[in-house]
Amino acid sequence: MGGEITREIVEAYVRCKYKAHLLLGGQEGEPSEYGVLRGEAQAAVRRGAIAELERLYGLAGIVRGGALNTDMLRRGHPAIVDALGRPDGVLAIDGLQRIPGESALGAFHYIPLLFAEGLRVRPEHRLLIELFAQLLAPIQVRLPDRGVVWHGGGAASMIKLSGDARRARRVLAELAQLQSGASPPSLILNGHCAICAFRRRCHEQAVQEPSLSLLRGIAPKEIAGYARKGILTITQLAHTFRPRRSRRPAQAPRRRQYALQAMAMRDRRIYVLGAPEVPTGPVDIYLDLENEPDADFVYLIGLLIVEGGRETTHSFWADSREEEMAIFEQLVAEVTRHPAFQLFCYGSLEREYLVRMRKRSTRPELVDRMLAALTNTLSLVYTHLYFPTYSN
Repeated sequence: MGGEITREIVEAYVRCKYKAHLLLGGQEGEPSEYGVLRGEAQAAVRRGAIAELERLYGLAGIVRGGALNTDMLRRGHPAIVDALGRPDGVLAIDGLQRIPGESALGAFHYIPLLFAEGLRVRPEHRLLIELFAQLLAPIQVRLPDRGVVWHGGGAASMIKLSGDARRARRVLAELAQLQSGASPPSLILNGHCAICAFRRRCHEQAVQEPSLSLLRGIAPKEIAGYARKGILTITQLAHTFRPRRSRRPAQAPRRRQYALQAMAMRDRRIYVLGAPEVPTGPVDIYLDLENEPDADFVYLIGLLIVEGGRETTHSFWADSREEEMAIFEQLVAEVTRHPAFQLFCYGSLEREYLVRMRKRSTRPELVDRMLAALTNTLSLVYTHLYFPTYSN
């Protein structure tokens, strides 16, 4: 039998089913520094949200803990936080807030609260709040139509709930199966691994298999498709690559060939598919940004300018969001002072940034020059070059 389904396990399941399985089994990992910081940020949001609820309703209006059942809710406390349990062992709801509206409780009902780290509401937060609503609905005999996500910066966002219970019910049912000792889900590495406490354990297991999810960028649906064909490992996948032979002129590949990447790893060689065309100009400029994703804020811009065989570097720093526009204008002035140039970046962030800042720029025509000259080198590497590594 598995352990109790806590809020931590529900959140883990949203991000990685295998992580939830490990937690239910009582496994302990090695928290990453970033993971610890996120935990501290979530705790700070929780303290701030509870303090605000106490300001609104007073200390007497806040109930902490207790069993989540009809008798408890009928008492009509303005807000309930902390350990909210159910007989089946689910302790998943961060908090509840009373609002007007008929239910089995009377002339009021409750909506769920979620205390989340970060400065914006992410997809996993929306799913969690939907799960909370599903846990609450049978107790008050009313499905909440909205919930509140408290997040960084002391902000609270009202989230409209979809009313479609199928996904939330499926997640709860799958969690119950894991809790009862059902077969563990397949190990599939994903973006959450970088901050997960089980990252080393899972990576070692994936290398031993060797799991297809080691190939960075491959989607779970593709892995499932290969599994239906009996292809379960990187070694097996490597044997499936067949270059297309045609009398027609070769067209640039449009998507990554994971079988070729698997073959590169098997053979320990670098393969080139097609002929990547890299634009050049009298001045080549390489652009790199550092940003705060949750805040959608770029705080550091780096440039490497190559002209006539000579390299120069520039960096522009913003200490606050209010200074972001100033460093952007410095960037535009430095790049567009060259009559002709090619601009290179690695990823989609830089183009998205230029498009976003163009709307605020006093010289949008200069930003258009930069966008026209911008090449995402990752798009060339991703479809043409295959290194004997799990990722680029």
